[in-house]
Amino acid sequence: MKAKVLELLVLMFAVVFACSIVVSGVHASEVTSTITVGTSPTGLAYDLSKGEIFVANSGYNTITVISDNTNAVVKTITVGTSPTGVAYDSGKGEIFVANRGSNSVSVISDSDNIVVATIPVGTTPSNLAYDSAKGEVFVVNSGNNSVSVISDVSNTVVATVAVGTNPNKVIYDSGKGEMFVCNSGYNTLSVISDSNNAVVATIIVGISPAGAAYDSGKGEIFVANYGSGANTVSVVSDNTNAVVATIPVGTTPYGLAYDSGTNEIYVSNHGSGTVSVISDSTNAVVATVTVGVSPSGVAYDSAKSEIFVTNLGSNTVSVISDSSATNSPSSYPPTPGTTATSTPITNPTSSPTQSPQPSSSSDILQQVWVPTPTNAVAAVGVSAVVLGVVSSLFAVVSNPLGGAGGAIGEKTRDLIPDKIREWIAEVVASRRKLVVENKTGSILKPTKTETLAYVVLVVVLAISFSYVKVITLSQIWILLPVFLATSLIVGFVQKFFSIVYLRSKGVWSEHSIWPLGIVLFLFTTFAFKVPFSSPTRSVNSEKYTEHLGAMVAASGIFISLAFAGIFFLLLQGGYPAIGDAGLSMCVIGSFFGTFPISPMSGKDIFSHSKRLWAGLFIATLIIFVAWLLML
Repeated sequence: MKAKVLELLVLMFAVVFACSIVVSGVHASEVTSTITVGTSPTGLAYDLSKGEIFVANSGYNTITVISDNTNAVVKTITVGTSPTGVAYDSGKGEIFVANRGSNSVSVISDSDNIVVATIPVGTTPSNLAYDSAKGEVFVVNSGNNSVSVISDVSNTVVATVAVGTNPNKVIYDSGKGEMFVCNSGYNTLSVISDSNNAVVATIIVGISPAGAAYDSGKGEIFVANYGSGANTVSVVSDNTNAVVATIPVGTTPYGLAYDSGTNEIYVSNHGSGTVSVISDSTNAVVATVTVGVSPSGVAYDSAKSEIFVTNLGSNTVSVISDSSATNSPSSYPPTPGTTATSTPITNPTSSPTQSPQPSSSSDILQQVWVPTPTNAVAAVGVSAVVLGVVSSLFAVVSNPLGGAGGAIGEKTRDLIPDKIREWIAEVVASRRKLVVENKTGSILKPTKTETLAYVVLVVVLAISFSYVKVITLSQIWILLPVFLATSLIVGFVQKFFSIVYLRSKGVWSEHSIWPLGIVLFLFTTFAFKVPFSSPTRSVNSEKYTEHLGAMVAASGIFISLAFAGIFFLLLQGGYPAIGDAGLSMCVIGSFFGTFPISPMSGKDIFSHSKRLWAGLFIATLIIFVAWLLML
């Protein structure tokens, strides 16, 4: 019977995994022009009122002004040393330029393209962003891990905010009135409220976040993870401040821009000379466009529906038209061209499974997974209902007319054959009160049944928690080692302790596979992306008492919570891979364990002491909810 159940579960895995592969639609984008600018162009910004693009030439101490009507250079402006970041102030009609080499910000009037002010800021300012609601410019100072806040009325610094290590990019979220700062040395985003200029959240993203863009249509922040081997973009919800997706892109992604006309994100891949186009509806790469050498900054021109990309290594700006997005596959040129003014799509039919995949050191390990509250509630509700219904059905099958009492109840107690009742108890109900024969032997040595149960527990936990975190199935191999190690530690210590304790008290307890628990675990994993159940349970000999059961159950929950605390500290200490994996397993496991429904351990606690059960249930519920809202 167990072999058949395991075969069925393997088949379920195969079917669900096969159904998980989705191919994206076709998209077309192309380079329509290439413009020569100054030396080592990096950041750039679009001036809507003038229809011009301002490009920072970091190797030439100048700003190149490009007309989007003619795609020609109309002005060159001298600013400070090594200008890198540019931001357009729509309220004042001015351009703010971060001069990395001179620790200052140059202010340019777009009416005459003249520098009208120079503002001292922090050490090595690298990028800036304009806050339209407050009339302020936020400047990232990479050298002293701070953000300078400049009033565009007085052109003076009005506040300085401490952030993470080596900040290098800031983006304004107009929907929330917040600034998101990329801390490349700490793999985090600092979220600053513009109402009080204070950091209100810190979000763990990928390796060395270098660029970001705000998607106003979705209320999301797209972050380029530039670090070695990362090659991904993290998607952060500004509602929960949680990473909701990680998207594989090209090599060393750097700059991003949101195209509000097509609801797409354009990502410059610094190491591969390409731009990845991401659809915000599917969080998948829908096109890859070849541009110049070492593309860096990206800006969207809403009037012309064009994307401007600075090519640091070739001293040019590539102009990409997004108007070809509706082209059919037949409209693509049969033979890709190679000219600078007409660069075709590199991979016009790319899909999530065809996009460049992260390596073994990918930032998928750095991503912190927290399920959405809606999915978590659904998983909890389904599990509670299924357990309650099955428990009731088992009682009915065991004694169909037991409620009638007297002779009728006694006569119908054995109406169902023992073999059928045993099968239902084993495969469906799996009640904790099932007994095993008392045995002798080492209290530390697991039986063959227990060894199999431990293996199944570790494998199911690892695969399920890996699945809910990945974007593409190929990434699961990156996560499996971490989750296998974590599930081995958590599952083994928790279960093994209870069994050793009971055997020391003269009660033979065995850990065994729980078929219903596995089915529930897989269902909640694939239906809601929230693994919520237990793949195994324990059966005990006749010396097992209610008091012993309650003590063991409570101890198991305390052990799980203790581990959760350790993993939380690891997560906060900069070890998101092991910390995230262990925390999620322990929080879910401890809360599920308090359910007062047979065969869950919470039933033993509830029967022994309702006060103890209530305390544990409330505590684990609070921790579970806090975890859902953690990011």
